[in-house]
Amino acid sequence: MGIAEILKLEKTDRKAYEESLKKHRDLKNAMDSHKRMGFDEGIRKTAIGSYREGVDIEIISKVTGLSEEELLELFRKEGLA
Repeated sequence: MGIAEILKLEKTDRKAYEESLKKHRDLKNAMDSHKRMGFDEGIRKTAIGSYREGVDIEIISKVTGLSEEELLELFRKEGLA
């Protein structure tokens, strides 16, 4: 719906449209946030599993995009380093 069409709406219809749009944006933001959280969790699990399998930390860093410092902190938290 274009701006001109929105401006032509009755006040109550415009308010309902704006509320609907806000709900849609809030839901999209929540979904994007959860998607990112899932991606981050997958990266961590990959890093931990690779480290347990003896993969060099430099390679894990290249593959996951995490710095060696971030990996060492993660491994410490997991009781691996």
